[in-house]
Amino acid sequence: MKIERIYVAGCKRDLEFTKCCVASIRRWYPTIPISLIRDESQGLYDTAEVEKLWNVDLFETDRKLLGFGLGKLEPMFLPSRERCLIIDSDIVFLGRVLEVLEKYDEDFIVADTPNPPDEIPLHYFKLDNLAVFDPDFIFPGYTFNSGQIVVTAGVVTREDFEHLVKFDEPPVALYPDIFAAGEQGMLNYVFMKKVQQRKASLRRECFMWWAGWLDETTVKTRRLNHNSPYPYLVHWAGLKHDVSFDTIRNGHILRYFKCEYDWKKKRIHPLINRLRRLRCVWRFREFSKC
Repeated sequence: MKIERIYVAGCKRDLEFTKCCVASIRRWYPTIPISLIRDESQGLYDTAEVEKLWNVDLFETDRKLLGFGLGKLEPMFLPSRERCLIIDSDIVFLGRVLEVLEKYDEDFIVADTPNPPDEIPLHYFKLDNLAVFDPDFIFPGYTFNSGQIVVTAGVVTREDFEHLVKFDEPPVALYPDIFAAGEQGMLNYVFMKKVQQRKASLRRECFMWWAGWLDETTVKTRRLNHNSPYPYLVHWAGLKHDVSFDTIRNGHILRYFKCEYDWKKKRIHPLINRLRRLRCVWRFREFSKC
């Protein structure tokens, strides 16, 4: 099923990642609509340059304080039935990922990655507490990272989350003793519950590499061309705090797309300035004729 739009969720501290993310998408998909989900709960920031350089728009919402991770829920609530990919901003494309994902029609497509049992309460939910909260819930034996999800909008609604989240500005999670911080644990639970009730379908697919375990010799930036052999995303989840692109694991990939971003910025801005000068000259000449 065709993916119609990509949503990129970020906040102030993610801006440099957002630039790399958008530049990587445009390498293989120059025309697909991209919308930034801009959360300002960690501070105000400006994305105008990204929007202008790369033909990107902002997700329309009246709220600016969307909360840690919870802003990614908003496009899911749209009634449009739009098929979209929602990703965190600390992700880059390595190749033509959409063609892999568009082979499938399930309501949700999530990244199939291993999660050791001891990490489930740290990153998702405490199963004992969840069993008390919802005795009918059957844990399917897997979890998924919520940083990259294909969804059909409208399959889940705000009402599906209202017993878990108070949608203030910013939203407030109601059960921190059950669900881990952010949206990830709650999203896993709601998706799994929908599938259990046979109200939705879910597919797990290998389309994401986590930068923390990805061998740093695997991705050759010289091969990130139109025929890239890597139909994957790379995600820096949990690795980016107070770390520069020079020292972060697999930072060579980020540096590559940051150079792509900066090159376009240097190339486009002089052109814009030249066009502005020509327009001023033209207006002066037209004024002189009067």
